[in-house]
Amino acid sequence: MKPNPLGRPIRLLSVYPTFWPRQGGGQMVLAAIAQGLSKEITTTVLTRQLHDTPKRQQYEYLSVERFWNPAPAVWKEYATGVQAVPFWKRYLVTGIDILCSLMPLRRLMSQSDLVHLHFPLPLGVSILMARALVKRPLVVTVHGNADVYELPRAIEPVTRAVLTRADAVVSVSHDLADYLQRVMRVPDVTVIPNGVDVDEFQPGPGATGTLHLFSVSRLVPRKNIDVLIAAVEQLVNEGAPLSLSIAGTGPEEAKLRRLAEERPGFVRFLGFIDEARKRAVLTETDVFVQLSIREGLSIATLEALASGVPCVVSDLPGVREPITPGETGWYVEDPESVPSVVAALRRVLADRTRLPAMREACRADAIARYSLRAMCEGYWNVFTGLLSRRP
Repeated sequence: MKPNPLGRPIRLLSVYPTFWPRQGGGQMVLAAIAQGLSKEITTTVLTRQLHDTPKRQQYEYLSVERFWNPAPAVWKEYATGVQAVPFWKRYLVTGIDILCSLMPLRRLMSQSDLVHLHFPLPLGVSILMARALVKRPLVVTVHGNADVYELPRAIEPVTRAVLTRADAVVSVSHDLADYLQRVMRVPDVTVIPNGVDVDEFQPGPGATGTLHLFSVSRLVPRKNIDVLIAAVEQLVNEGAPLSLSIAGTGPEEAKLRRLAEERPGFVRFLGFIDEARKRAVLTETDVFVQLSIREGLSIATLEALASGVPCVVSDLPGVREPITPGETGWYVEDPESVPSVVAALRRVLADRTRLPAMREACRADAIARYSLRAMCEGYWNVFTGLLSRRP
């Protein structure tokens, strides 16, 4: 790692619209950076206050300060995907975010050496306004989906303004970096893949009878869990030795729970599972399935690889990036098509004798490409590079 140009711990202000206790891939990345670099940085997180969270909270590797937003509690949950929130309510929440975050943002920026923004909007607008008074280097991490892929075209110029005014822009995948440069016209993007604590995940023994499939995600339509259930049902009816476990929460939960209850012989719905339970399920899993139509870089897929579990993933940007077809998994040509998913699962069944070798390749790939250490070193080099150039 590069030397620390300050000669003391770097005071990092991380800005995130919806942070703990809500969970998601971006929160995991922020926390991993804070923990992995805790000997060199002190991390303060500024985020929106929710109805069940205190204004300030201290965790082991970071402190959290939450700004007030008077919008109804259910509106402010839009980013968690627990239930659908109309766009006009989202816009109102984010507009209030911009106004209500300004004062605490200005104060915390003045106490920090560096600002790290996760998701360009809405708080990137607040930061640009505060930087008129408090000059601090700005790093923006783009995670994909909500911050670029799902944005209405009318909002793209605002996102572009935040990204082009940042001192460094980080993408979590090469596919996303290409999109930022080609579509959003961001001239310089640094790719730092998401990382997972590979030591926390251990491979299981592998299948001896039925092949156990597992999918964990936010339960929203773009994940195509209903398509996966239909594909597994078709193959089971043909006599294929398959079972499927589904975990997660979101707007599709009631629908998917009902589909699972109607198929008790081979589909199991787990609902929300904590990190320990997820690691345990992965040790019992033979194949992980991610049928999303878009991702920045799925941490769930990286955790499966770290557990030595081959993955069936959509052949789409961001989703396919961590998987080498035939070595660590298989691609699905059209994740919204039951016949396409069935075809991919037939390839899995045909490759069953190769699963032990694939499991070893998955684990090795996760260690080599997607470790927490590599991710933290990447961010450290970005942070220290900016601070070295600062007068």
